[in-house]
Amino acid sequence: MWDAFWAWLGSLPQGSAAFIGTLTGSSFGLIAILIGALVNASFNRGRDDRIREEDRTALATMLYAELTGMHRTLTENAEHLTNHPPDPTGGFMVPEPAVKFMPEVIDKMGLLRGDTIRLVMDAYVLTEQYMEGLVLVGGRLQTSMPEGRQLVYLDADKASFVIEFNQTRATVVKGAMNALAPYLK
Repeated sequence: MWDAFWAWLGSLPQGSAAFIGTLTGSSFGLIAILIGALVNASFNRGRDDRIREEDRTALATMLYAELTGMHRTLTENAEHLTNHPPDPTGGFMVPEPAVKFMPEVIDKMGLLRGDTIRLVMDAYVLTEQYMEGLVLVGGRLQTSMPEGRQLVYLDADKASFVIEFNQTRATVVKGAMNALAPYLK
């Protein structure tokens, strides 16, 4: 077969042979460019996947750390009220759980699975509404606090309500933490 091809190629006029040589070289060049583009696309996809995974891990770690702080605040306040009930004739102060990072990373939430996003958002919404809930049961917001910090003063008879209020919210926050745990490395 190759002998017949070479014989046919040799019998062509000189211009035809040059054309076939150019066509063959161009074909090999096009194939090489296409293979190079596919390999490059594969490398770019791998790099993008690694960057996305690093962003996902960083987001989950940051949210987990903030939720851990919220959970600690809620549980420690409930434990403190349980172990050291306020004087029945007085009252007590309740600090606001700090939310600092979530507003800064809301645009990255799409890196997480939908069920995780829902649990994390539930925890943040409950935390954002925390002070309002205390005010609605008779708490008085303290106005002399530094910017970004809030305290609510409640009468002593509200201690059992605040204990249960904190424990309920701590359970929701813990659920969000558990949903983020698989993303952590």
